Amino acid sequence: IMVELDPPFGENADKVLEGAAFLKGKGTDVITLSDSPLGRARMDSALLAVKVLKETGMPVMPHISCRDKNIIALRGLLLGLSMNGLDNILIVTGDPVQKGDGVKQVFEYNSIRLMNYVKTMNEDVFAGHPFFYGGALNYSGVNKEAVVARMKSKIEAGVSCFLTQPVYSDEDIERITYLRNETGAKIIAGIMPLVSHKNAVFIQNEMPGIHISDEIMNRYAQDLSREEYEDIAVEVSEDIIKKLDGVAAGYYFMTPFNRYALIQRIINRITVQ
Repeated sequence: IMVELDPPFGENADKVLEGAAFLKGKGTDVITLSDSPLGRARMDSALLAVKVLKETGMPVMPHISCRDKNIIALRGLLLGLSMNGLDNILIVTGDPVQKGDGVKQVFEYNSIRLMNYVKTMNEDVFAGHPFFYGGALNYSGVNKEAVVARMKSKIEAGVSCFLTQPVYSDEDIERITYLRNETGAKIIAGIMPLVSHKNAVFIQNEMPGIHISDEIMNRYAQDLSREEYEDIAVEVSEDIIKKLDGVAAGYYFMTPFNRYALIQRIINRITVQ
């Protein structure tokens, strides 16, 4: 069980540290920290991961993006993480920066090239304490055979597991089952609880590649209380997890608006069974 916490836009990381401490020892195996999703600058995921590890003792898997660094910077980052005893990473290509903001992106490497680079370092520099690295899985690609081919390339590059986008429909589960069967990969299924009508509408309309079923959308009526919305979020998440039983190797919880107590409620429900 992995739980993603969001690095802050500013310098105060108290909410992340509080969340990691709250989740420790209650069923969460790893905390993950995203690397500036949507190309919007946040606190560095790797530096924050070191702080979380040292202050809470929770295992941490920072996302490492290829968007902002050339190979010199990426190698230096890996060496620094290893020195600090952090050897779990999620390697991603990274979301492009927004057009018109004047920021230049690097993309000297993509995720597969970086995975191959880390694989080589694991055989040499890190032979005694290799990195365990996962990859992202965009399972909703139109050409599912292309998705399979990309997954196989990542497996050959040494990836150990795949973390998916949020799962919300039976079609999503069917696609993940197909990809698992075709590749034999360990797939950690993404679970992102929806916490309001507005939140559900935004995810449905503004997040590419994510489709929320009509059945779920219809449960998020307008003007319910926070408690009622959270009860629905727990029930919906539990239903999805039950359908993924036997398919997913684990679950990757994306925490909405730092509501880690909500994530703990869901974890409690699925680990008691």
